[in-house]
Amino acid sequence: MTATSASLPVIRALIDQARSKQFEGGVIGILARPEWDGPAEFEHESVPVRVMPCPSALAVREALLSRSSERWLVVLTDRDTDDLGLGITAHLVGKTLRQPDPWEAVRDGFGATRLDHRLVTAPHPRDLANGFLTATPEGGWAPARGGLLTPDHAFSSLASARLGLGRAGGEIDSGAVLAWSSHPASATSLADLRSLAGDTIVDALLNWIGRRTGATGKAVAPLLRSGRSRDAVPLGLVTRAVLSSAMESGPRALLRAQLGERLSDPVLQAWASDSETVTTDLLVRDSDAAAHVLARAETLLDTLEAGSFADASGFLRRGLSSRLATLGEALRLATERASVRARSHGPDAPLADLARLPAVEQALAEVESHALAGHPDESRVPRAHAAVRLTRWLARPAHPLPTKHLDSHVARHRDHDAWVDRAADDVWTGVSDEGLAQGLRTVLAAARLRRSSHDLAFAAALARHEGDGKNAPGEVANLEEVMGRTVLPLAKAQPVLLIIADGMSASVASEVVDDMVHRYESWLECVPQNQDRRGTALALLPTLTRVSRTSLLCGELRDGGQAEEQDGFKNLCRAAGVKGALFHKRPLDSSEAGFELSHDVTAAIDDVAGTQLVACVLNTIDDALDRSDPGGTSWNASNIKHLRPLLDAARRSGRIVVLTSDHGHVIERREGRSLAIAGASSNRSRPTTGTPAEEGEVRVHGARVLLHGGDAILAVDERLRYGNLKAGYHGGGAPAEVVVPVCVLTPAREPEGWRYAPPQSPDWWRGPVAVEQSAEPPAPSAASPRSQQTKSSPTLFDVTAPAPTPREDLATAVVASSTYRDQRSRAARVLITNDQVSSLLRALLAAPANRLDNESAAASLGIATVQFSGALGQVQRLLNVEQYPVLSRDADGVAVVLDTALLCEQFEVAE
Repeated sequence: MTATSASLPVIRALIDQARSKQFEGGVIGILARPEWDGPAEFEHESVPVRVMPCPSALAVREALLSRSSERWLVVLTDRDTDDLGLGITAHLVGKTLRQPDPWEAVRDGFGATRLDHRLVTAPHPRDLANGFLTATPEGGWAPARGGLLTPDHAFSSLASARLGLGRAGGEIDSGAVLAWSSHPASATSLADLRSLAGDTIVDALLNWIGRRTGATGKAVAPLLRSGRSRDAVPLGLVTRAVLSSAMESGPRALLRAQLGERLSDPVLQAWASDSETVTTDLLVRDSDAAAHVLARAETLLDTLEAGSFADASGFLRRGLSSRLATLGEALRLATERASVRARSHGPDAPLADLARLPAVEQALAEVESHALAGHPDESRVPRAHAAVRLTRWLARPAHPLPTKHLDSHVARHRDHDAWVDRAADDVWTGVSDEGLAQGLRTVLAAARLRRSSHDLAFAAALARHEGDGKNAPGEVANLEEVMGRTVLPLAKAQPVLLIIADGMSASVASEVVDDMVHRYESWLECVPQNQDRRGTALALLPTLTRVSRTSLLCGELRDGGQAEEQDGFKNLCRAAGVKGALFHKRPLDSSEAGFELSHDVTAAIDDVAGTQLVACVLNTIDDALDRSDPGGTSWNASNIKHLRPLLDAARRSGRIVVLTSDHGHVIERREGRSLAIAGASSNRSRPTTGTPAEEGEVRVHGARVLLHGGDAILAVDERLRYGNLKAGYHGGGAPAEVVVPVCVLTPAREPEGWRYAPPQSPDWWRGPVAVEQSAEPPAPSAASPRSQQTKSSPTLFDVTAPAPTPREDLATAVVASSTYRDQRSRAARVLITNDQVSSLLRALLAAPANRLDNESAAASLGIATVQFSGALGQVQRLLNVEQYPVLSRDADGVAVVLDTALLCEQFEVAE
């Protein structure tokens, strides 16, 4: 018999076998070459071990003299049992020599009775077995299933124990390998295993991983072998850009050099796709690992000289930058001739090139499909999106409004221009990317042309209205009437928290309410039963706190401060039979350490039986305007001091919240001019003495002008001021200063006489809009949509189509059809009206791809988004004849889709 060599892993394995048979020490004889280059003495499981090569029986006898029952003696000899004789073998564990077969030890280590032949016939099988023995984890290997040790079980156990990859006996796919490779420990764990157990077992493990991971494994294996596991995902991301280059291009050659071999495009595509899937997951659950992957990918993009192809990637930051540059150019081209259009046709004509609008929308879609578009640190995308919204608005004609209809001007500001201001604030903040910045600047310039004309038209209507001394027009309230018309009636029926956010414009209110309703999902906006839109009021003039807030809280025209407000509020509540409490800034700021609100404020809100109305004045917005550094602020429910805890307290106590203001404001853009005026009451208001009203100003007089003897000049142009530079101003006559939002929100059921509000945003805010290039919009009516016999649109100033086209007539034809009448007669308890069904059909027929987001669909029905799912089911019962999906939800559940061909077929109407 030819003796083989013994190895340290085999010796340890044989000792473990002896220990499993209750031996704590003794002599283990191994039939092997009497050679040993390992340590002569070492410890195994804290027991000393001594290894002695013995070339003869006499040498074995001499070695036995040093044996001890409390330690292990390992004898290596090539003499067989016949040469040794019973006198020697009787002293050995098992009374025989052991064969140094590492696979036998491996089999025993896995608790198996059989070995898969693929293991023992692999290249360098003995080294492979020794590698498994050396790599045995502290707790041992997971037992092989059914007693058969297969390569899958052996290598998955090894990968799990030594690399932290997958689980013993479990499946390992390309996604798992790539996810593992993205962590810092991946490279070191492979190096540690190579150092511990040798090259043979590591190479075999990597080959197994390559076979288990399909096409991606062919690309990743070379990186793992070379110790570059952490490049597997970043280089996979860059591969997407490389695939866009020509076959023999530089990037492809450099990629081959990185991998050491040429790989087919299907393999590269699979690698890129798997890397993108893993990165998507990392962006959600491990931001640090994602940051490393993306940063390394940018470096590799340069290494492969593939930067010019980055826009093909939906993950590389440079790809997002490229897509944003494309969007910026599309925005610039769409709006660059706005001034020419305005001079030729007026600022209310379409100021954006309608033919270029599809390119803008496509570019935006490409941006938003990028994985980093919604990243919290990515500020460019929201600003670009805001510019697209402005471009949609500019593509729509806006009919000039008559000066005598102040309510129409107020409604236009609330329903459109305030949202324009909100988008413009985002766009104005700007970006550092040259291409996108140029597009944003061009859009802003175009938007200002129209917005400035609307401001001047509003101011003229305001001056006429105040001069005539008329009551508040239509559904618009004078600010001093809000307590009597809205707040106190609500407080008599249900406890109310009135929040006065000093300086909050209609634009800021839209942002704050959206945050409350959409992000926190704990509040629902309400409107009066016969209205669709949130309330508005006219601030006192000049639009200053001393007259506007005091008049609001006193319920009458007053000029004063906090003392007058407290007295007037108390008298107003007493007269209405309501117990009220008013808190200004000092008591709100006087909370104890560790408490968000003062105990007095919390107690008043909790006392729903004794205090029907709690009013709180929040000064955050107005204080921000008084800073010396100009700049807009993105407002939400969290960055207005005290607002979140007040809302939480109101929700706990079940109070209705009325969120309003005393006046709005305009933002300083560092583009304006200053007039030195003696006797100016603010940066935006001055007396009529001296310089007469000039361009960008308006003269107002009447009972509601409480300063300057009832006759004042107010700045209208947002770029005009009369004092020192600040962050923003109020006091003037622009609608952003005069129009005060009155928002009613409930944490539960709507108050009696109120209903949940339909979406308040305009359609151009929510998504792409259909625009008729030749449309001449009719003058909008100032009446409430719900007060009319027939409701033609979900908002007051959405531009109405000039005349129904045959395609739009489909809605009328469907509802008039006999099939629809049959469906209606069969549908029990369907509350949706025919008018609502027609409105939804018209909106879907006009929408791109006949697809509407849920919010827009709810708006077309005139209902709140929270009610849409139930309403959609009712409409489907009417339209989906015999369950055919005429109207269905998109796969993502966030949109509604109309199948027009099926609609025509089921209802037997011609398109």
